[in-house]
Amino acid sequence: MKIIVVSGGFDPIHSGHIEYFKAAKRLGDHLVVALNSDAWLKRKKGNFFMPFTEREIIVSNLRVVDEVIGFEDDSQGGCSLALEDVKLKYPADEIIFCNGGDRASHNIPEMAVEGITFEFSVGGDHKMNSSSSLLKDWQYTSDDRVWGKFYNLFQDSRIKVKELIIDPGKGISFQRHQKRSEVWFISKGSCLVKHSSTEPENASDVELGTDDIFHVRQGDWHQLINPSAAACHVIEIQYGESTSEDDIERLFFYEGN
Repeated sequence: MKIIVVSGGFDPIHSGHIEYFKAAKRLGDHLVVALNSDAWLKRKKGNFFMPFTEREIIVSNLRVVDEVIGFEDDSQGGCSLALEDVKLKYPADEIIFCNGGDRASHNIPEMAVEGITFEFSVGGDHKMNSSSSLLKDWQYTSDDRVWGKFYNLFQDSRIKVKELIIDPGKGISFQRHQKRSEVWFISKGSCLVKHSSTEPENASDVELGTDDIFHVRQGDWHQLINPSAAACHVIEIQYGESTSEDDIERLFFYEGN
């Protein structure tokens, strides 16, 4: 018999996890889900959304799943000890450890476990969904735009913090604000800024990459463009007399949208 093992927090479980389980089960006869602990989720994400017992009940009741096990994390936060437990329980069977599209042989500690067959890109390289994005959509308000999406992370009487996600090949309008300034931190990806502190025709281009910071002062003309092949994530801190969406003077829209 071929024993298939997958591991994860699955917190909360979603459609992408179901497809992952189905793809893994097709490789063998008996699907074992090694479920990460609440402590592991706290270390990785800051907290857990659903406790272990809830996740265990839900996953074990899926028709595609044959068995759910808990385990102690290894020193690197992996599931090597879970694989050792499965080896002890099924000593005469082939054990296959399945990994999703974001993992490879060079970045998983489980490769050190002997007697295990490893499969990668199980379920495909494109994630249908993610637990993090589901929780983010639940925790924060957001708005879709022609250029992507933004999340409202924090706001008080003088400050507003957003996360802008600018899709590849898209850009915001060329604009300025009369009542606020902005600080941009590029948390992921890269982008191009068109900026002028005087007249709009004097705008120059500035390239920004991950961890770069750019300051847009009150009255500055500015435009964010993402010419790259991956989404650009920008943490935007607005501050001033007003952070209202009405305080936008647009000169033109990005024609690539």
